[in-house]
Amino acid sequence: MSTQKLDADQQTKILDLKEEVADQYDEKKAEEFIRKNQDKTWYEDFMVLFNMIRDKDFTLNTKTKLAIAGAIAYVVMPVDIIPDFLPIIGWIDDVFVLNFTVKSIRDEIVRYQETTA
Repeated sequence: MSTQKLDADQQTKILDLKEEVADQYDEKKAEEFIRKNQDKTWYEDFMVLFNMIRDKDFTLNTKTKLAIAGAIAYVVMPVDIIPDFLPIIGWIDDVFVLNFTVKSIRDEIVRYQETTA
């Protein structure tokens, strides 16, 4: 696997997608998701998305690539709706974004997992 560099247009699209996802954030849904999944880890979802976008042998359409890149950028960027430095609470929005993205591209994730199994 190799890393792909994004051009200025792609970076702008990712940042716009990040803002769109942030606008869809619902604190109550995020808290409910955390409560229901407190014994699970968001890390697995993050790694699936990360691996999907980096896998040169797996094809994704541009919209899906942007959704994944936006979610990953949101999680790794230090500035977001709820600052990550706040213990536990700071990760609620990140988990929500990951969950939203995973649910949105569920079919692509299944297809990816089938090709890597």
